[in-house]
Amino acid sequence: MKVDMSPKAIENRLKLVGELTKACLLIRQNTISKTNKKSEKSDKKLNLKSERSVENIMRTIIFLILILFVSFNANAQNSELTLEKGVSAHKEIDAIYKTFSDAYRTLDADKVTNLYTETAAYLAPNNDIQQGRVEIRAGFQSFFDWIKKESRTMTISFQIFQRKADKNMAYDVGIYTIRQFKDGTEVGMGQGKFVVVAIKEKDGKWRFQVDGYSDLKPEKK
Repeated sequence: MKVDMSPKAIENRLKLVGELTKACLLIRQNTISKTNKKSEKSDKKLNLKSERSVENIMRTIIFLILILFVSFNANAQNSELTLEKGVSAHKEIDAIYKTFSDAYRTLDADKVTNLYTETAAYLAPNNDIQQGRVEIRAGFQSFFDWIKKESRTMTISFQIFQRKADKNMAYDVGIYTIRQFKDGTEVGMGQGKFVVVAIKEKDGKWRFQVDGYSDLKPEKK
């Protein structure tokens, strides 16, 4: 299941939680008020039973709110990376994509650059091969600076359709989706296909050695 991670969608979820919280307080206040009015005519056991009933309702609603948050967070994380049928999970490589998505949300060029080896080759369309972290970082920094200049935010997610991995090397074939937002509204969406080669370096960390991509043509409406 894909989850809408736009700022507007997150804001709406927070509003829902706020409304549920208000409902909890209103139920408690109204019940206590009714209990107080009947206190002169009711015995203590009845009042205690009413109060316990209110507490049970409150606990149930709070429990539902917690489930909502846990479910939302889990789905939000899963939506950044989708492994299609037949693709096996790989803890270290999957973590690269998560960090990649984090870097796009925070527009952190250093974070995304560190996902590449020192000698990595970056193959952007209609451009020369960028070799090494210095050149790769310059490209990401320029892109992120433009996003900031336009007062936008951005997300990126990945779908992996093919994966082959051995002890020290792996490749993925997939599709990425970039979404741009401004003032909580989506203002742009682009997709592309990619192939990456990841290697396990001497420090035990997996990083991209090769990253090549090209745009996908928009679907005809």
